[in-house]
Formats: sequence, C-alpha cells, structure tokens
Amino acid sequence: MLSLSKAEKLMREAVKDLEIGSYNKAASAAYFSLRMFSEFILLKGKLTIPRRDDKLANLIENIGLRELAETLRYLYDLRKKADYSSQEVNDLEAGEAVSQASKLLEKIKQILDSINLW
Repeated sequence: MLSLSKAEKLMREAVKDLEIGSYNKAASAAYFSLRMFSEFILLKGKLTIPRRDDKLANLIENIGLRELAETLRYLYDLRKKADYSSQEVNDLEAGEAVSQASKLLEKIKQILDSINLW
C-alpha cells in the first residue's frame, strides 16, 4: 500500500537535524522526503518511477507540477553537496532546503486532499 509516512518522517528528521546544526543531514533528508512524496504522486497516477533524479524531476514537471520539479532539482543539487562534496552545507542553505520542502509538501497535500487522491 502507498503511504507517505516515511516521507513525513524524513521531513520531521530534516527539521530536527536543522535545529541541532546537522546541516548536511538536514539537506539530504529534505531532498529524500520530497523525492518520496513525488514518487507517491507518480504511483497514484500509475506512472513508472524513473531511477535517475533528473528524469524524476522532468516527469514531475511534465505532469504539470513545475514548482515541485524545480524544488526537487534545487534540493538534489544541495544533496549532492551534502553527500558527495568536500564542501559543507551551511545553515542558510539547510534552512532554505527544509523550508522549501516543508512548504511545498503542505501545499501539495492540501491539493491532494481537495481532489481525494489519498
């Protein structure tokens, strides 16, 4: 059964990581929360989930969710910095990542509620 519980848990973890100064973890958790949420939308629409992150964002954009696709791309770039770069994600970047992902998740959940897609 499809569920958003993991995506919501990851968002809560991103908020906690931000609060304690674990900025790399916050950015990564925010990305994966939004990615899981995007996968949920695609599965509900009976669409195949692409493995590659850029393809996922493209498909999300193609179904009319441009803001979600743009945020996915932004968070993915930040996640790469957090997970693969020698650079650290700073407090402002992590805060922006968590804020954008959280606001977008709430906005889309309201839309899904209004069309009974749960």
